[in-house]
Amino acid sequence: MISFMKRKLADKKDYVKVSQISMIKRMYMKINTVTYRNYFALALMVSLMVFSGCLNKDEKKEKSVLVVNVLGQEFYDDCHIPGSVQIDFAKIIEASKSWSKSAKIVVYCANYSCSASASAVRSLKNEGFNAYEYAAGMAGWFQAGYPIEGEAQSPYLTLANEPHGETASDLPVISTEELAQLLNVQPVEKR
Repeated sequence: MISFMKRKLADKKDYVKVSQISMIKRMYMKINTVTYRNYFALALMVSLMVFSGCLNKDEKKEKSVLVVNVLGQEFYDDCHIPGSVQIDFAKIIEASKSWSKSAKIVVYCANYSCSASASAVRSLKNEGFNAYEYAAGMAGWFQAGYPIEGEAQSPYLTLANEPHGETASDLPVISTEELAQLLNVQPVEKR
């Protein structure tokens, strides 16, 4: 560009001071520097946007699991699995309308004797969700010593909690250890 300007000026036989040509050179270099910086900044931003999804795979994994307590609010407030949400059994289908069907949904209630979680899982499966029953319930989680939230004063938490022979074989069930692994938690104390 500079040589073109010199030729053009020479053709017209105009006199241009050396300082003016130097000034034009500096301006041209400055424009190119700014342009390259802008391109670099743009490339960096695009790279970050594209690759940011690859950097936090564990975070995405955690968000793809939804743990649902179908007991009443008073039982949930007393003791629940950290990170779980309370949704009344009767309102589970209504609440599920905002959930991703690809997410793993784990539903629990009080213990092996409680059938609310199995019924909720059956309803969710019928709607096309990837739902699992945590049959041991809050009592199983509490007795295994995993982290809880709440005062844990309800008597059912300390009663014997053994599986019955009459489990729903058509529903996928998740064990206490599998749920703990899914949530990436360790027992804190044996109760």
